[in-house]
Amino acid sequence: MSSIPRPPVYRIVILQLVLTLITAALAWIHSDIAAYSALLGGLTCALPNAYFVWRAFRYTGGRMAMQVVQSFYQGESWKFVLTALCFAVIFQRVEPLNVLALFIGFITVQVGHVASARIANL
Repeated sequence: MSSIPRPPVYRIVILQLVLTLITAALAWIHSDIAAYSALLGGLTCALPNAYFVWRAFRYTGGRMAMQVVQSFYQGESWKFVLTALCFAVIFQRVEPLNVLALFIGFITVQVGHVASARIANL
């Protein structure tokens, strides 16, 4: 009996964290405020996704099908909630904030999902 290997989803999280650091470093060319704003934007995408990966890939196997499906739904729901909470806290608590850099950091890491299919196949 052979089992299906787990997808290398943790590589995707690492890729997102690396993209976050690269985006923040590039934003640092502009200013310190842009750098930490881009860092916060990248983390706002990467950390909820890391939670999703941890939650969604806890179970494996055919006997655990219900738990797999349930963990995917719960992981995605909490990912959305955590992302919204991160943005709410950032907009409420972080001053000064470069909103453009924040969203560039978030979008850059989000677009990293496009490359993640290739990373997952390595």
